[in-house]
Amino acid sequence: MSWPQCFFCSAVSSWPGRLPKKEGWTVVSKNVAIPGVSPEIWCGIAQIRKSDKNYIATLAYGPVRCDRMWVLSEGLVIYNKGSKYSALCLADGKWKQTLKGYNCEAIPFGHADGGKAQMLSRGKDGFYSWIDEGGKHLAGTPDHYEQTVLYSRNDEVAAVKTGGKWGAVSSDARTVVPIQYDTVFLTAPLRRWGGRWAGVNWFYVNKNGLWGVRGDDGSEALPPIYGGLSYWPTAPDSWCYHMPGGKWGMKESGGKQILPEEYDGLSPYSFNASVSGAGRLPFAIIAGRGKGRALLNHKGRELLPYMEDADKFDMLVMFYPQQSFSVFAWNRYKLWTKGEFESTAEFEARRRDADRTAGYISSLLPAAEKAFTAAILGSDARLILSRYDADSECFLFSVNKILQDTYRIRVPRSDAPLFKEEFASFAAAALGSAKYFIKNDMLALRSITFTTPEGKSFSFENPEAEGYSLPSLKDLDLIQR
Repeated sequence: MSWPQCFFCSAVSSWPGRLPKKEGWTVVSKNVAIPGVSPEIWCGIAQIRKSDKNYIATLAYGPVRCDRMWVLSEGLVIYNKGSKYSALCLADGKWKQTLKGYNCEAIPFGHADGGKAQMLSRGKDGFYSWIDEGGKHLAGTPDHYEQTVLYSRNDEVAAVKTGGKWGAVSSDARTVVPIQYDTVFLTAPLRRWGGRWAGVNWFYVNKNGLWGVRGDDGSEALPPIYGGLSYWPTAPDSWCYHMPGGKWGMKESGGKQILPEEYDGLSPYSFNASVSGAGRLPFAIIAGRGKGRALLNHKGRELLPYMEDADKFDMLVMFYPQQSFSVFAWNRYKLWTKGEFESTAEFEARRRDADRTAGYISSLLPAAEKAFTAAILGSDARLILSRYDADSECFLFSVNKILQDTYRIRVPRSDAPLFKEEFASFAAAALGSAKYFIKNDMLALRSITFTTPEGKSFSFENPEAEGYSLPSLKDLDLIQR
C-alpha cells in the first residue's frame, strides 16, 4: 500500500472533519483537539493501527512505525520502538526528526512553557540526565541521576536518586522534593483523591526509618517522625498515622488533628454499592480499640458505637447507609442543591449563611423522619419474639427491619406461656400502632403495646427515647461533598 507524504492534509482542510479512511487501518486515538492550537499549526496527529501488535504515529511528516507515541507539546511528539526513542518536532510548519533511535528508559516526560522538551534519559554510562528534544544536555540541570522512577506522565513527577538519597523532580526539570531521603514514592496518582482534584501530588518520604509526607509544591504536610502512614483517597489530605510503637491517630495536611492518638488500628471503609444503593455515601473509618470496633465519620463522630460482637458489627457496617437517617435525608432532599420549594435567592442565601442552612434543614426534619420511618419499615416489617428470661420475667423481641437493637418487655411468668402461644395473633396490630425515633442516626423503637385476645396489655417504653423530640442533621457533613 502506498502512502501520500501528507496523510492528514484533507482532514486539516475540512476541519473538524473525519480522518481519511484507509483500507486495513483503524484510528486508535487522535490528538488534534488541543485548546489554543489551530489545526493548521497542529497539522493533524493520530495513532492508527494496522495490526493488533503495531501502532503507527502518522503526521504530515509521514507514517512512522512505533510501539507508542506521546504528544508532549504543540510541536513535539516522542515515539518509541522497543527501547529506542525518537522525537518529531514542528518547525516552520514542517515536521522534522530531531532525535532518532535514542537509547534511554525514562523519556518522554514533559516540556517547558516554551514548548521545548525536557526529558530524563539514561545515557551509555548508565546514569540519567535531562536532555532536550535534540538529545543535548539541558543547561542548568544535574548531569546525572543514579536511578529514576517515572510514576505517570500525566502526573509529571518522577523520583530520582543521587548520592544514595532520593527526591522527586517535575517535568520542567525542577526538584520538587529535596534529594535527602532514604525512600520516596508517590501516594496518589493523577493528583486525584476520591474523584476530587487535589492540586498537588503527595509523596511518602522516609528518613532514618521514619515516615513523612511532602508535596510537589514544596510543602511538607507531615515531618518524617512517624512509624507508619497511609493516605485515604476518600478523605482529601487526610493521613492515618502512628508514632513508633504507639497508637494510631489521624491528621490533615498541615498537622491539624482529626482523631486523637488513642486507637489500636484505623482503616478506611468503602461501602458496597450493590448493598448501599445509589446516592452519596459517608466517608467512614473502622476504628479498633481493644477487642472492640466502631464506625466513625471523618470528624471522629461515632456512626456505630464500639462493640465486640464481630458478626453483628460487620452486618451493621454493611447495611449502615441503608439504615442511616442522615444518608437518607441528604440524598432524598439533595441538600447541596436548590430545594423544590426554595427560590434561587433563598438557596444562594443559605449556601452563604450557616444559620440559614440550619433553619432550612430544621424545617425538613418532621417530614424527613416520617418518610425515613416508612422507608425502613416498608411493607414487610414484622415482630420477632425471642427467648423468655424467667429470672427477669422478660421476653426478648425485635423488629426485623431494625438491625441494631433487641428489646425486652416484661411479661409475668403466669402470662408468659399464653403470651408466646398467641403472639402471632396480636403482633401485627401492635406493630401498626408502634412509635419510633432516631437513635444514633438510625431508626429505633420508641414504644409498643401488645394486647392479647383476652384483653391483657403489655407495654414497652424505650428509656433511650426520653427527652427526644426530632432528629438532628447537624452531622450531615459526614457526607463528603
